[in-house]
Amino acid sequence: MLVLIGVVIWVLLSLLGTRPEAAVSSPSAVPSAGPLPRDAEAKDFQVGDCFSDFDANSSKARAVACDTEHSAQLGAVFSYAADDSFPGTNALKDKGREVCKDVKLNEAADNYILLQQNVYPSTTSWDRGDRRVDCFIVVDSGNTITEDLLKK
Repeated sequence: MLVLIGVVIWVLLSLLGTRPEAAVSSPSAVPSAGPLPRDAEAKDFQVGDCFSDFDANSSKARAVACDTEHSAQLGAVFSYAADDSFPGTNALKDKGREVCKDVKLNEAADNYILLQQNVYPSTTSWDRGDRRVDCFIVVDSGNTITEDLLKK
């Protein structure tokens, strides 16, 4: 029953979830290489990266090993072409929902109540070259995830 509730919440949030800022999907990508934990710039986030104390409105986040406490994992990324025109906020929200639909979670995801959080460009960041739409898998509060949630 709990799994069913989690799936219902996931589907509803997939239809409703949005967040402003940052993205083609590559759910099988490996997380960024390098020593962890480390502070990372949003433009350098890789599919599979896990983050503690994640804030979608920040241009930086603390990347951590996925087997340590964290609150978010980057599930998928879509990148518009450099010469594309700003598609508008509604189109970016729609793209975020579409990108998240491609995220495949593993069995460990059943251990958590997960939400989707999309990050996409504002008109200002688009003018500075930001073309990313990111789909993060998050918990509503705290660093309560202690495992990788993406299906390999």
